[in-house]
Amino acid sequence: MADINIENFYQHIAKILSILYAAFPSKSPLYVDDIAGVDNPDEYGLHSPHYTAGFFAMLWLADEQYIRYVDTIRQDGVDQAVLTHKAFLKLTRVSEPIYQTTTYQIEKPDVPRIPQTEGDGSSPSVIENHRLVINQLRRALLSGDSIAIAKVVRHILDS
Repeated sequence: MADINIENFYQHIAKILSILYAAFPSKSPLYVDDIAGVDNPDEYGLHSPHYTAGFFAMLWLADEQYIRYVDTIRQDGVDQAVLTHKAFLKLTRVSEPIYQTTTYQIEKPDVPRIPQTEGDGSSPSVIENHRLVINQLRRALLSGDSIAIAKVVRHILDS
């Protein structure tokens, strides 16, 4: 049985890294709404556990030196966030396919597969671009496959 909090953690980490990579090298605010979805606090002003976990995923990435930020925005986000050198290098690394599945190809044909060789009709530069870790992360997010997301995020955190 999967621990839903860990699956959510991987999903949050993947979204955070993807958003900050798209803004790199600019510093920008990063909101939990973009990571965990919009949440309405309860009558006591407390957010849902899923929303709060998105906020703490941001802080965890900062503690582990994957992102930097200037200040928190209550528990709604962080201000002037940017990837660290460490995270940027990990995301721009070329890697053999980290996780390959065919199930989402049938359900989601708009998710591109990673070309394996030049024999697939792709040029070496296209193959290398598809093998960038950030592009594998983006494909995993686009597929919605929690196993693919977990494997790519673990690859980033392990390497």
